[in-house]
Amino acid sequence: MNYKHMNNEQQSQILEEAEQQVLATAIKSPNALPDILISLTHDDFFFGQHNLIFQAIENLNSNNQEITELTIASWLDKNGKLQQAGGNAKIFEISSIYYTDENIESYIDIIHEASAERKFKNLIRKTSEETNKTSVNYRKLLEKAQTDLLEIDFDIKKNDTTKIGDSAINVVKRIKQLAESKESLTGVSTGFHELDNVTSGLQPQDFIILAARPSMGKTAFALNLAYNAATDRQQDNAVAIFSVEMPTDQLTQRILSMETQINADKLRNGKGITKEEWRKINAAEDKLRKTRIFVDDTPGITVQQIQSKLHKLKRDENVNLCIIDYLQLISTPGSNGNDRQNEISTISRQLKRIARDTGVTIVCLSQLSRSVEKREDKRPIMSDLRDSGAIEQDADMIMFLYRKDYYQHNDDEEDTSEVSPTELIIAKHRNGATKDISLNFLKQYGKFLDK
Repeated sequence: MNYKHMNNEQQSQILEEAEQQVLATAIKSPNALPDILISLTHDDFFFGQHNLIFQAIENLNSNNQEITELTIASWLDKNGKLQQAGGNAKIFEISSIYYTDENIESYIDIIHEASAERKFKNLIRKTSEETNKTSVNYRKLLEKAQTDLLEIDFDIKKNDTTKIGDSAINVVKRIKQLAESKESLTGVSTGFHELDNVTSGLQPQDFIILAARPSMGKTAFALNLAYNAATDRQQDNAVAIFSVEMPTDQLTQRILSMETQINADKLRNGKGITKEEWRKINAAEDKLRKTRIFVDDTPGITVQQIQSKLHKLKRDENVNLCIIDYLQLISTPGSNGNDRQNEISTISRQLKRIARDTGVTIVCLSQLSRSVEKREDKRPIMSDLRDSGAIEQDADMIMFLYRKDYYQHNDDEEDTSEVSPTELIIAKHRNGATKDISLNFLKQYGKFLDK
């Protein structure tokens, strides 16, 4: 009979047996112990005595001490928990049932799934109890529930160690497939020839930082990336944009200006638009109707909300590129803002994990600190990233935008030049070369072009 279809009493009996078998194997089998410790923690054990015995096993292992019935009893006694765990008799009783490592994976699965179900049910119960209170902040309650929900993992942790020979077989197979393929890109096309050559396209699971000083054009460049990817005829790309700073209509207007090459001011006020320009606008509208770009402009969005929404977009629309504008505007539930550097570090790590979990390429925009303005050479470097050095560590790629004319024109004079030479500086590239790429920025349209 399937464990799921058993009644409560039968499930309890099976779970108790599984916990005892895992404990016995952990005590008696050094070969199986590593897999058990990778897959489970003491919190996964339902029965109190089993929980305490596994606590002892965890602590003995972390201190490189031998795991036997006597050392477990000694640790429990030293911590005042021996009688609560059932005494020496219980420990020896459990260890005596060990016979073989066979089926240990099945026992681990039973314990892990039962634990995840309990956590899920407890979360529902606690959330329900909170809603019954007289004064409820439902927004904060939802954010807390989302955060807690993401901590519940129904997928069991496995030993991810791979023999290099096995990995070599997969790598060589992939190289052969690439050699036989006519397509040179292995990732999402950026629409920029030299950038695609350096990166072979933006790679799945990569966490990419695009940083620049304000008004340097980072949002415009990110929109160019999104639009180029979504309209590439050789690839079926879908793009998600989380715009914390700018509403959807403004982003759409900027994309229209970029596509039609009509001055953004005309599109903002609707004045002076010629018949030919109206033709371009209507053609661009038709093109955008077919373009799979999904924009979320939730103000103060949290990283947990980004994760939930991106998982849904990946499932429903097969999104493979995500733009976040920008890192420092992502909210942290319950934060008072006093330790923003650590908060940014946490957000950065979480975004990296989301990219790995979903397989989506994440391009996250970031601010640069003002320190760059104090140097004679104002070309950005990685230490200029604002708020946290952890960004530098987490990112698979870091790109900077730099326009020399941004600093050269006289502030008292209007800058009337139409084309602005721009450097896209690849300062970090975990899986490839670093390089400075020359682009042209058509400022009045927010459009970037290969130079």
